[in-house]
Amino acid sequence: MSNWLIIIILFLAVLTTGTITFLFRDFFSKLKHYFTTVGVSFVLSLICVHLLPEIFQTQVSNVGAYLLLGFVFQIILELFSRGIEHGHVHHHEEHHSHSVNRTLISMFFGLCVHSFIEGMPLFLLENAHMHEGHVHQVLESSGSFSSVFFWAILGHKIPVAIVLMLFLIQSKLSNVKVIGLFILFASMSPLGALVGFKFGVNESSTIFLAITTGMLIHITTLLVFEEYHNQKDKIKNIALIIIGLTLGLFVF
Repeated sequence: MSNWLIIIILFLAVLTTGTITFLFRDFFSKLKHYFTTVGVSFVLSLICVHLLPEIFQTQVSNVGAYLLLGFVFQIILELFSRGIEHGHVHHHEEHHSHSVNRTLISMFFGLCVHSFIEGMPLFLLENAHMHEGHVHQVLESSGSFSSVFFWAILGHKIPVAIVLMLFLIQSKLSNVKVIGLFILFASMSPLGALVGFKFGVNESSTIFLAITTGMLIHITTLLVFEEYHNQKDKIKNIALIIIGLTLGLFVF
Protein backbone atom coordinates (compact mmCIF):
# COMPACT_ATOMS: atom_id res chain seq x y z
CA MET A 1 0.00 0.00 0.00
CA SER A 2 1.12 3.55 -0.67
CA ASN A 3 1.87 5.88 2.20
CA TRP A 4 -1.07 8.12 1.30
CA LEU A 5 -3.48 5.18 1.33
CA ILE A 6 -2.27 4.13 4.80
CA ILE A 7 -2.70 7.69 6.08
CA ILE A 8 -6.21 7.93 4.60
CA ILE A 9 -7.19 4.59 6.19
CA LEU A 10 -5.90 5.75 9.59
CA PHE A 11 -7.79 9.04 9.31
CA LEU A 12 -11.04 7.45 8.10
CA ALA A 13 -10.95 4.66 10.71
CA VAL A 14 -10.89 7.21 13.53
CA LEU A 15 -13.36 9.55 11.83
CA THR A 16 -15.80 6.70 11.10
CA THR A 17 -15.61 5.53 14.73
CA GLY A 18 -16.44 9.04 15.92
CA THR A 19 -19.29 9.41 13.43
CA ILE A 20 -20.89 6.12 14.45
CA THR A 21 -20.48 7.04 18.12
CA PHE A 22 -22.13 10.42 17.43
CA LEU A 23 -25.11 8.71 15.77
CA PHE A 24 -25.47 5.92 18.34
CA ARG A 25 -24.24 7.68 21.47
CA ASP A 26 -26.50 5.80 23.91
CA PHE A 27 -25.26 2.44 22.66
CA PHE A 28 -21.57 3.37 22.86
CA SER A 29 -21.90 5.08 26.24
CA LYS A 30 -22.95 1.69 27.63
CA LEU A 31 -20.25 -0.34 25.84
CA LYS A 32 -17.25 2.01 25.82
CA HIS A 33 -15.77 0.07 28.75
CA TYR A 34 -15.68 -3.12 26.65
CA PHE A 35 -14.05 -1.42 23.66
CA THR A 36 -11.49 0.32 25.83
CA THR A 37 -10.42 -2.70 27.88
CA VAL A 38 -10.14 -5.07 24.90
CA GLY A 39 -8.43 -2.43 22.73
CA VAL A 40 -5.82 -1.47 25.30
CA SER A 41 -5.08 -5.12 26.15
CA PHE A 42 -4.66 -5.81 22.43
CA VAL A 43 -2.11 -2.98 22.18
CA LEU A 44 -0.24 -4.25 25.27
CA SER A 45 0.03 -7.67 23.64
CA LEU A 46 1.49 -6.17 20.44
CA ILE A 47 3.98 -4.18 22.50
CA CYS A 48 5.23 -7.25 24.39
CA VAL A 49 5.28 -9.70 21.48
CA HIS A 50 6.43 -7.48 18.59
CA LEU A 51 7.44 -3.90 19.35
CA LEU A 52 9.72 -4.36 22.36
CA PRO A 53 11.71 -7.28 20.83
CA GLU A 54 12.22 -5.30 17.63
CA ILE A 55 13.28 -2.15 19.50
CA PHE A 56 15.90 -4.05 21.51
CA GLN A 57 17.23 -5.79 18.38
CA THR A 58 18.46 -2.46 17.06
CA GLN A 59 21.95 -1.07 17.54
CA VAL A 60 20.80 2.19 19.17
CA SER A 61 22.52 2.72 22.50
CA ASN A 62 20.48 3.45 25.63
CA VAL A 63 17.24 2.56 23.85
CA GLY A 64 15.72 1.67 27.22
CA ALA A 65 16.20 5.27 28.33
CA TYR A 66 14.02 6.43 25.43
CA LEU A 67 11.30 4.02 26.55
CA LEU A 68 11.44 5.59 30.01
CA LEU A 69 11.40 9.06 28.44
CA GLY A 70 8.16 8.22 26.63
CA PHE A 71 6.71 6.77 29.83
CA VAL A 72 7.45 9.95 31.81
CA PHE A 73 6.38 12.23 28.95
CA GLN A 74 2.96 10.54 28.91
CA ILE A 75 2.59 11.21 32.64
CA ILE A 76 3.23 14.91 31.95
CA LEU A 77 0.81 14.94 29.01
CA GLU A 78 -1.94 13.55 31.21
CA LEU A 79 -1.75 16.70 33.33
CA PHE A 80 -3.42 18.29 30.29
CA SER A 81 -5.38 15.42 28.75
CA ARG A 82 -6.88 14.25 32.09
CA GLY A 83 -6.22 10.59 31.21
CA ILE A 84 -8.58 10.33 28.24
CA GLU A 85 -5.94 8.26 26.38
CA HIS A 86 -6.80 5.27 28.58
CA GLY A 87 -10.53 5.49 28.33
CA HIS A 88 -11.84 8.04 30.83
CA VAL A 89 -11.37 11.63 31.89
CA HIS A 90 -10.15 12.49 35.39
CA HIS A 91 -11.95 15.65 36.45
CA HIS A 92 -14.20 16.95 39.18
CA GLU A 93 -17.79 17.85 38.51
CA GLU A 94 -17.70 21.26 36.82
CA HIS A 95 -20.87 23.21 36.27
CA HIS A 96 -19.56 26.60 35.16
CA SER A 97 -19.12 26.98 31.41
CA HIS A 98 -15.71 28.63 31.91
CA SER A 99 -14.43 25.63 33.89
CA VAL A 100 -15.83 23.16 31.36
CA ASN A 101 -14.22 25.05 28.46
CA ARG A 102 -10.90 25.21 30.27
CA THR A 103 -10.99 21.46 30.90
CA LEU A 104 -11.90 20.80 27.27
CA ILE A 105 -9.08 22.99 25.91
CA SER A 106 -6.51 21.43 28.23
CA MET A 107 -7.68 17.90 27.50
CA PHE A 108 -7.82 18.43 23.75
CA PHE A 109 -4.34 19.98 23.67
CA GLY A 110 -2.80 17.04 25.54
CA LEU A 111 -4.64 14.49 23.41
CA CYS A 112 -3.59 16.13 20.13
CA VAL A 113 0.06 16.30 21.19
CA HIS A 114 -0.10 12.62 22.16
CA SER A 115 -1.73 11.65 18.84
CA PHE A 116 0.77 13.64 16.77
CA ILE A 117 3.78 12.04 18.47
CA GLU A 118 2.11 8.63 18.28
CA GLY A 119 1.91 8.85 14.49
CA MET A 120 5.53 9.89 13.90
CA PRO A 121 7.16 6.40 13.85
CA LEU A 122 4.62 4.92 11.41
CA PHE A 123 6.91 5.26 8.37
CA LEU A 124 10.19 5.67 10.22
CA LEU A 125 11.21 2.06 10.58
CA GLU A 126 14.43 1.35 8.74
CA ASN A 127 13.82 -2.37 9.01
CA ALA A 128 10.44 -3.96 8.38
CA HIS A 129 10.18 -7.27 10.20
CA MET A 130 8.28 -10.01 8.44
CA HIS A 131 6.96 -12.43 11.06
CA GLU A 132 6.78 -16.06 10.02
CA GLY A 133 6.32 -18.11 13.14
CA HIS A 134 9.42 -17.37 15.20
CA VAL A 135 11.57 -16.36 12.23
CA HIS A 136 12.27 -12.67 11.64
CA GLN A 137 13.26 -11.90 8.06
CA VAL A 138 14.68 -8.39 7.99
CA LEU A 139 14.08 -6.39 4.83
CA GLU A 140 16.18 -3.29 4.29
CA SER A 141 13.69 -0.67 3.10
CA SER A 142 14.24 2.88 4.25
CA GLY A 143 11.05 4.52 5.44
CA SER A 144 9.09 1.29 5.32
CA PHE A 145 5.59 0.89 6.73
CA SER A 146 5.13 -0.97 10.02
CA SER A 147 1.87 -2.94 9.97
CA VAL A 148 2.33 -3.98 13.63
CA PHE A 149 2.65 -0.38 14.81
CA PHE A 150 -0.28 0.61 12.57
CA TRP A 151 -2.54 -1.91 14.31
CA ALA A 152 -1.22 -0.79 17.70
CA ILE A 153 -2.22 2.78 16.87
CA LEU A 154 -5.68 1.71 15.68
CA GLY A 155 -6.21 -0.54 18.69
CA HIS A 156 -5.48 2.43 20.92
CA LYS A 157 -7.15 5.25 18.97
CA ILE A 158 -10.54 3.64 18.27
CA PRO A 159 -11.51 3.37 21.98
CA VAL A 160 -10.13 6.89 22.56
CA ALA A 161 -12.23 8.15 19.64
CA ILE A 162 -15.35 6.74 21.28
CA VAL A 163 -14.57 8.32 24.66
CA LEU A 164 -13.61 11.66 23.09
CA MET A 165 -16.79 11.88 21.02
CA LEU A 166 -18.94 11.10 24.06
CA PHE A 167 -17.07 13.73 26.08
CA LEU A 168 -17.51 16.35 23.34
CA ILE A 169 -21.24 15.61 23.20
CA GLN A 170 -21.54 15.91 27.00
CA SER A 171 -19.71 19.26 26.86
CA LYS A 172 -22.84 20.78 25.29
CA LEU A 173 -20.96 22.10 22.26
CA SER A 174 -22.75 22.73 19.00
CA ASN A 175 -22.68 19.89 16.48
CA VAL A 176 -20.46 21.98 14.19
CA LYS A 177 -17.85 22.42 16.94
CA VAL A 178 -18.03 18.74 17.92
CA ILE A 179 -17.45 17.62 14.33
CA GLY A 180 -14.72 20.21 13.73
CA LEU A 181 -12.78 19.27 16.87
CA PHE A 182 -13.10 15.59 16.11
CA ILE A 183 -11.82 16.02 12.54
CA LEU A 184 -8.83 17.88 13.99
CA PHE A 185 -8.20 15.02 16.42
CA ALA A 186 -8.50 12.41 13.65
CA SER A 187 -5.91 14.26 11.56
CA MET A 188 -3.24 14.44 14.28
CA SER A 189 -1.70 10.97 13.90
CA PRO A 190 -1.70 11.15 10.06
CA LEU A 191 0.01 14.55 10.30
CA GLY A 192 2.54 13.10 12.72
CA ALA A 193 3.22 10.24 10.30
CA LEU A 194 3.86 12.72 7.46
CA VAL A 195 6.19 14.84 9.58
CA GLY A 196 8.00 11.74 10.79
CA PHE A 197 8.50 10.52 7.23
CA LYS A 198 9.93 13.88 6.18
CA PHE A 199 12.12 14.04 9.30
CA GLY A 200 14.22 11.07 8.25
CA VAL A 201 15.06 7.49 9.16
CA ASN A 202 18.07 5.58 10.49
CA GLU A 203 18.76 5.98 14.23
CA SER A 204 15.97 8.52 14.78
CA SER A 205 13.43 5.91 13.72
CA THR A 206 14.17 3.66 16.69
CA ILE A 207 14.30 6.63 19.08
CA PHE A 208 10.85 7.84 18.02
CA LEU A 209 9.46 4.30 18.14
CA ALA A 210 10.91 3.76 21.63
CA ILE A 211 9.48 7.05 22.94
CA THR A 212 6.05 6.28 21.50
CA THR A 213 6.14 2.72 22.81
CA GLY A 214 7.02 4.05 26.28
CA MET A 215 3.95 6.31 26.10
CA LEU A 216 1.78 3.34 25.11
CA ILE A 217 3.25 1.19 27.90
CA HIS A 218 2.14 3.78 30.46
CA ILE A 219 -1.39 3.94 29.01
CA THR A 220 -1.90 0.20 28.59
CA THR A 221 -0.45 -0.98 31.89
CA LEU A 222 -2.27 1.70 33.86
CA LEU A 223 -5.66 0.75 32.44
CA VAL A 224 -5.07 -3.02 32.67
CA PHE A 225 -4.07 -2.71 36.34
CA GLU A 226 -7.04 -0.42 37.02
CA GLU A 227 -9.43 -2.95 35.52
CA TYR A 228 -7.79 -5.89 37.28
CA HIS A 229 -8.03 -4.26 40.72
CA ASN A 230 -11.55 -2.99 40.14
CA GLN A 231 -13.67 -5.10 42.48
CA LYS A 232 -16.84 -4.42 40.51
CA ASP A 233 -17.30 -7.04 37.75
CA LYS A 234 -13.74 -8.26 38.32
CA ILE A 235 -14.24 -11.57 36.50
CA LYS A 236 -15.70 -9.76 33.49
CA ASN A 237 -12.80 -7.30 33.42
CA ILE A 238 -10.22 -10.10 33.58
CA ALA A 239 -12.03 -11.90 30.75
CA LEU A 240 -11.94 -8.74 28.60
CA ILE A 241 -8.22 -8.31 29.30
CA ILE A 242 -7.52 -11.92 28.30
CA ILE A 243 -9.52 -11.49 25.08
CA GLY A 244 -7.49 -8.41 24.12
CA LEU A 245 -4.16 -10.06 24.96
CA THR A 246 -5.11 -13.17 22.97
CA LEU A 247 -6.11 -11.11 19.92
CA GLY A 248 -2.67 -9.47 19.95
CA LEU A 249 -0.99 -12.88 20.02
CA PHE A 250 -2.81 -14.20 16.96
CA VAL A 251 -3.21 -11.15 14.70
CA PHE A 252 0.32 -11.55 13.27
